[in-house]
Amino acid sequence: MQAVLQITGVFLLFAFVHSLCVRERVKRWFAQVAGGRTTRGLYRLLYTIFSAVTTLAVLLYILGLPDYYIFRGPAWFRWSMHLVQFSGLLLAASSFRTIDVYEFMGIRQFLKFIKGKEIGGDLEGITINRLITTGAFSVVRHPMYLGGLIIFTFEPNITRNWLTVTVLADLYFIYGAIAEEKRLKKHFGKEYEEYMKRVPRFVPRLKGLMEYLKLQD
Repeated sequence: MQAVLQITGVFLLFAFVHSLCVRERVKRWFAQVAGGRTTRGLYRLLYTIFSAVTTLAVLLYILGLPDYYIFRGPAWFRWSMHLVQFSGLLLAASSFRTIDVYEFMGIRQFLKFIKGKEIGGDLEGITINRLITTGAFSVVRHPMYLGGLIIFTFEPNITRNWLTVTVLADLYFIYGAIAEEKRLKKHFGKEYEEYMKRVPRFVPRLKGLMEYLKLQD
């Protein structure tokens, strides 16, 4: 029980800090301190690095806690579940076919910053100001979050600690999707409302999935 409480506490702190960093209020504060150009050039990359480092630190901390197996199925079951997890990874990765991955990570903004070039876009230097509804986003509204849900949920080697992490991570992905929808609805208005009617949040419709797969051929 102590390990479960430790994992929950660390994860909640992790989620709180990460959620805080994506808030517009925090970005505006950073811009007031560092300046608009510095914020557009550095904020996204700093957030990416911070996310990677803290995620690794949390995982190492959790792996260092005492643990035990709750369930570990036969080899055929484990491989089947790993294939499902791999499909989730492919789904999340497919999102970047319609998104500039270098801009998403903040690398493009950073290169412009150090070269003294103009950096457009919002406070993170994101220049895409349109609603993305193609590719994986035509199947579900949150392919990255869905990919994360699949990867965590279908882990076949279930331990006490991993089950705790899975529940917390799944709840965080769902919360993140809902929070993102509120932000996008506020930004795009009627256009996003119509998109919400056409495309499900997480569970793809068979017709939309078949059309997407057909386009991949």
